[in-house]
Amino acid sequence: MSDKSSTLAAAQGLLILIVPPSLEEMLVDYLLLRKDISGFTSHKVHGHGRVHGDVNLSIVEQVSGRQARVQFMTHAAVEDLQVLVTEIKQRFRSADIHYILLPILAC
Repeated sequence: MSDKSSTLAAAQGLLILIVPPSLEEMLVDYLLLRKDISGFTSHKVHGHGRVHGDVNLSIVEQVSGRQARVQFMTHAAVEDLQVLVTEIKQRFRSADIHYILLPILAC
C-alpha cells in the first residue's frame, strides 16, 4: 500500500446528523449496533427557517421560528462514514434527515 493509500484509508471525518425527534430512538438503536463507529453524541437542537428538507413548518413552528430536532455526531474513518450515510439514506429513505460529513484535520 502506498503512503497516499494509507493516508486516505486513515482519513478521519465527523458526521453530523440532524433528525426529527420522532426518529431519535430508532437512530440511537441503529447507531449502537454499528461496528464501524465507537460511539456518538446526541443532543436536542432547533432548526430555524421556513422549510427543512421537504417538510414544511407547522403554524406553531412558523410563529416560533423553530422546529425541534435531534443532532447526532460521530467521528470515524471517512470511508466508514460514507458507507454509514449511504445505509442511513436507504434505511430511512422517507425521513427528513439532514447530514453533514466533514474531514477532520486533527483530533
